[in-house]
Amino acid sequence: MKTIKTFGLFAAIVTIAMALFGVSAAMGENTELCETDTETCSAQVYHLHYVASEMEILTGAIDYKCDALYLATTGELGAPQAIEGEFTYSNCNHSCSRSEVEGPVILLLLKTAHEKATLTGTPGAGVRSECPETLECIYSFEDLVGTVKGPLLAKSGNGELIYDHQPLTSTDGLLCPTTPKLDARFVLLNPAYVSS
Repeated sequence: MKTIKTFGLFAAIVTIAMALFGVSAAMGENTELCETDTETCSAQVYHLHYVASEMEILTGAIDYKCDALYLATTGELGAPQAIEGEFTYSNCNHSCSRSEVEGPVILLLLKTAHEKATLTGTPGAGVRSECPETLECIYSFEDLVGTVKGPLLAKSGNGELIYDHQPLTSTDGLLCPTTPKLDARFVLLNPAYVSS
C-alpha cells in the first residue's frame, strides 16, 4: 500500500512539473543524427561535413556569393541536440570576404517531422562580412533558422541544410544593410538521418 501511495505522489509531482515548465509535444522531439534509418538510433553521427556552393548573401546594396564549409561535432540525444563547429568561406565574388568571429558556432537541432528538423543559431559567434567600399558588418548566428532534411527527403543523397531568405541580424559594423538575407543549400558529405 505504501508503494502505491509513493508512486501516486511521484506521478502527481511529475504532472505538476510538466504543467509548470510547459513540457509538451509542441517543443519537438528528442533529436539526434544517425548513420542509418532505423526506429531507434544505434549508430549516432558524431562528425558533420556540410558544403555549400554559391551561398548567397542578399544585402540590397550588393548581393554576393561565396562557397562555404561547416565542420561540426554533435552532442548527445536531446531536445534539441547541440551541434558545435566552424564555418569557413572561400571564392566570394565582388572581392567580398566572410570570416567567423567569436567561434565556435553552436546550433540547436530539433526534429519536427520524419527526416526533418530545424537548426537554430545561438548567441555568441558571428560572421564578419566585408565588401570593399560597400559594407563591413558582423552578423550574428542568433535566431538564424535553417531546415535540415535527412537522406530520405533531401535532394542530395546524404542530407542537406537549407537557409531560404533567412534574415541576418547585424551586431556591429559600418554601412550595414537593414534587411540582409541568407540563401544557402549545404549538402552533407556522409549520410545523417534525422532520428529521435
